[in-house]
Amino acid sequence: MEIGVAILYVVLGIILGAVGQGARAIIGVKKAADEAAAKCQTRVDEWFDTKRLLFSLIVGGIAGCLAAILLIETPIDKELLLGLVAAGYAGTDFIEGLMSKYTPPTKSECTEVQGKENGS
Repeated sequence: MEIGVAILYVVLGIILGAVGQGARAIIGVKKAADEAAAKCQTRVDEWFDTKRLLFSLIVGGIAGCLAAILLIETPIDKELLLGLVAAGYAGTDFIEGLMSKYTPPTKSECTEVQGKENGS
């Protein structure tokens, strides 16, 4: 196999993995917007976290890249392309699940837990 073909698969995996995660993120943004509207949070910066969105797209790209590496030399057809999108969609859940298990909670997560413990 030529290095150019391998790079094509990796780049394709990164892009389509991010697309898959983007589809998943759209659902999350809609849900967050609905919750914000219910809490009368009208400013986008009150409920939308751009850094978290970008990070999740990167994680989706990584998941797609890993899938593409496993599928190098598979013919590039509709099934492969949809598989890489699905890898970004589902692989992000897997990677984020591992991260949440082995990394400390974020400041906002600590604030949410403290608020629930105090009856807020």
